[in-house]
Amino acid sequence: MAVTDKILRYSFAATLIGATTAGMAGSVSARDITIGVIGPLSGPAANSGISMRQAYEVAAEQANKAGGIEIGGAKSKIKLIFEDSASRPEVGVSAAQKLLTRDNVDILVGDTIASSVTLALMEVAPSFGKFMMSGQPVSIEIAKKIKSDPARFGNFWKASFNSDAYADALFSSVQDLIKQGAVKADKKKVAFIVEDTDYGKSNVEYTEPLFKKDGWSVSSSETVPLGYADFYPQLSKLRGNEPDVLISIFTSVNSGIALVKQIKEQGLKSLHLAVYYPIRPEFLKGAGAAANGLLWTPLFFDPVNNPKHKGFAEMFKTEAKVEGNGDHAQGYCQMTMLLDNIKKAGSIEPAKLSEAFAKTDSQCVIARLVYDTEIHTPKTGADYFPVPIAQIQDGVSRAIWPSTAATSTFKPAK
Repeated sequence: MAVTDKILRYSFAATLIGATTAGMAGSVSARDITIGVIGPLSGPAANSGISMRQAYEVAAEQANKAGGIEIGGAKSKIKLIFEDSASRPEVGVSAAQKLLTRDNVDILVGDTIASSVTLALMEVAPSFGKFMMSGQPVSIEIAKKIKSDPARFGNFWKASFNSDAYADALFSSVQDLIKQGAVKADKKKVAFIVEDTDYGKSNVEYTEPLFKKDGWSVSSSETVPLGYADFYPQLSKLRGNEPDVLISIFTSVNSGIALVKQIKEQGLKSLHLAVYYPIRPEFLKGAGAAANGLLWTPLFFDPVNNPKHKGFAEMFKTEAKVEGNGDHAQGYCQMTMLLDNIKKAGSIEPAKLSEAFAKTDSQCVIARLVYDTEIHTPKTGADYFPVPIAQIQDGVSRAIWPSTAATSTFKPAK
């Protein structure tokens, strides 16, 4: 069987065929199950938001082609309604109010990308008594909210891990490279340039203490506006006190392209680790040769070296008529998990959906999704949701850490 056929058979559409014996209070038979989705369809993170929309649409379309989901004795089709957050909390809140009142959606998903928007939406959704799930947001503040008030946020579940997983990957990979003698860090200085969002700041909050505990000092920690592209002032400061390691964190790919090019132009020699933005295919196109040697995380999706990922990419291109990327893989996994749990619950009732999420053990193309039920967050690690570090080598991203996921070894930048 071809890899593509395996992926298609693996795909969630196949799991939607069959009877569901569980009933539900308040039948929604003979009507659509309506899911409202909020994410950045404009603004600096629009590329990722649009990819997430495409992935959700493919998963829903496959479910509908398979006959829908049986609830209350009848098959219901999935209807998605998308609203733009532009990565701004106040815009996201307005979108949520529209979806929950005018559209009366059964389930709310948001934000697909921005943690700051998700944190704002969490304050809106509970009063409407609807189940809610976030997409890619990783801020640990989301999990803290859930843990601090399980009664209020008991029906909210994250579809991605917490920012402390990035912190561990960044610190541990640097330590391993130093132990191997591949990298020198004589000054033990680390610097940060991150976007001024909950995503950027929460990653620093958990990464910085790991380095400090090991005797490192922070030579500089700069926050810049979302979509920022003029890094010459920050780089001038770094050149005066050059760190051994520089960590940059952006959801805006244009910010990442600008930073990497300006680092190359300025001749900064620090080991550079990036979070998130190289996941976007347009990053390599925009950064070109300046990106060679860059380390980044997370390389969830590697169709060049992983046959399973290649099969997904082929399937997705057939279904969506666009090249599959890492955001597509994450979004597809998230929506298929949600639809699978609706099927298992036999209901759109929040409490029953939460019971299904608590029992989730979903093997998707990039991860095995199993929940830490105390914080409603997927578990991380080699057996669950891996957070690999990659290096761009001759224009190709290759996993170099941990060794269990590596397809190459670290190569010093030329």
